[in-house]
Order: sequence, then C-alpha cells, then structure tokens
Amino acid sequence: MEKSFGAGFRSIGILILVLLPAALFGCAATSPAAIDLANYVNQGVLRISELEQKSLERYASVTGPNFKSNEELYDALKERVIPLYSRFVAELRKIRPETDEVKNLHRIYIGASTSMLDGFKMLMIAIETKEFDMIPSVNEKIERGRIENERWRRELVALSKRYKIKLE
Repeated sequence: MEKSFGAGFRSIGILILVLLPAALFGCAATSPAAIDLANYVNQGVLRISELEQKSLERYASVTGPNFKSNEELYDALKERVIPLYSRFVAELRKIRPETDEVKNLHRIYIGASTSMLDGFKMLMIAIETKEFDMIPSVNEKIERGRIENERWRRELVALSKRYKIKLE
C-alpha cells in the first residue's frame, strides 16, 4: 500500500499556523455578523485548532513520502490521528455561531472535518482487514475533506473582508 496519503495536509497545517493563530483585529464593524465572526475564530476555532494541527501533522508524518509500512500507519491512526481528530470534531460541533452567515461557514468546516475523520477511520479499517480495495473510497473521503476545508478557509477570508475584519 504505497499510495500517497496526506499530500495536501501541509497546506492545511500552514493555514492553521499562519491564518488562524492570528487573532481577528480591528473589528471596527459592530454588526452582529462581524462580532459573531470574531468570536467564532477567536473563542471557537482558535481554542481547538491545535487538536486538528497535531492530528494532521501526525498523519502527514506516516503518509506520502513518509510512508514506511501499513503497520506504522495503522498505529498512528489508532493511537494519535483518530483520537485527536475525533476530539477536534467533537469540540468543533460544540461551537454555536449566532448569525446565519457564520453558521453556514461553520457547517462547511464541520462537513469537511467529518469527511476527513470518516476517511481516517475507513483507512484504519482497510488496513486492519486488508481490504485495500477500499482505498479509492478512503482517498475520496479524505480529499473531499481537504477540498471542503480549503473552501471553508476561502469563505472565512471572504467574510472577514466583507466585514472589514483583519485576519493577521
């Protein structure tokens, strides 16, 4: 099983390290959506982003060019990736934006993260049962999660520009 998993995760990691840790500054706009967006990022997403980051870093460390064996990948999924990412998704689901725009943004993130988690779980099952014909479905789930995560990021940036909230 020398498929390359996790190729796009470095860009997600960079996103988390560069875009999200920066607090939303200059929230001169006082509209409910602007305030909700600032709270969503600062008090919601930033609070749990480390769980996602650590999980994706661990996944990337055993996939793609770092892939060594199915056993190592399985152990990483079981011991670190899935538990951390499951906690991240559970905490993400607890975030309750108040405005429709931020709720819609948040739905994208939940969908992306759920797809990614489902892919990780499917991959672990495929390795465990040696049903490698599941790999195309695994790749599809993980790729869908990555693409939707990028969509969430683009829409977050667009909303922040719309409300003149600086992401630094």
